[in-house]
Amino acid sequence: MGIQLQIAGLSDLVDRFEEVLAMHGVSIPQHASTGADMLPLWRILDEIRGGFVGTPDDMRLEYTAGLAVHDLAAKVLAVEDHPDFPTLIPHLRMLAQGAVHLTQEPPADADAYNKLVDIYWATLLMARGTRVLLDHPKNSKGDNPDVIALNHGKPARAYAFKTVRSPYTQSLLDHIGKGVGQIERCPALEGIVAVNLTPRLLDAGLWPEGGFFADWRQPATDTIGTLTGLFYDVRKDNGQEAIDRVFAGKKAVGSILCVAFIPTVARNPKPATRWSCP
Repeated sequence: MGIQLQIAGLSDLVDRFEEVLAMHGVSIPQHASTGADMLPLWRILDEIRGGFVGTPDDMRLEYTAGLAVHDLAAKVLAVEDHPDFPTLIPHLRMLAQGAVHLTQEPPADADAYNKLVDIYWATLLMARGTRVLLDHPKNSKGDNPDVIALNHGKPARAYAFKTVRSPYTQSLLDHIGKGVGQIERCPALEGIVAVNLTPRLLDAGLWPEGGFFADWRQPATDTIGTLTGLFYDVRKDNGQEAIDRVFAGKKAVGSILCVAFIPTVARNPKPATRWSCP
């Protein structure tokens, strides 16, 4: 019963999300190649109401898609009254391209997939009351940071997001270098390169086959270890001097912000429930 109420609540939130988008002329049809839409939560709800007694593995795709949709919806709805909310609309229009399903390998035309991470970060800043500038998803020339936080109306900190798919460390370093260049050319006083590593973590075993984690902290620890290993390999293969040259004399700080959408399944801390999807 606890799971049913939880999923029902999530579905209500997604309903409100669709209503807000409709107010701005944005609709979300199902995408032909990805199958992404707003329906996963309702599919889960229907299964549970019908007496579903399986495990999360039986509905893995629905849960991963549903969690991604809910996370996006919650962040956007939290800032719908923010004065910079209208700047999100061009990005939200790209949802019609089927980028809602953030937790699967993106299609060949992945512009929307790449840009949705900008929405996530912009809404996090906006939720703190920060004014933001958001680079237009379609008219961008790729030479400006994706998100710029303002301070008293002036550009203060830039965030240059890069989605990384290649397993090669040189590719990751090249992405970082491009982000540093974008920050250098922008009017902000400082900035940080942020890498979306979701594609690199899809096969990291963070949702174990045929089971679940006994403690949610285990996949969190595994994620940190995986991310740390990626950047250790960059230094091992390219050398610390090559990395230092990328940041030398630049406005970008010498740290990297890592972002990834990682659904997992772990035992609910409450003894009465066998499993849950945080």
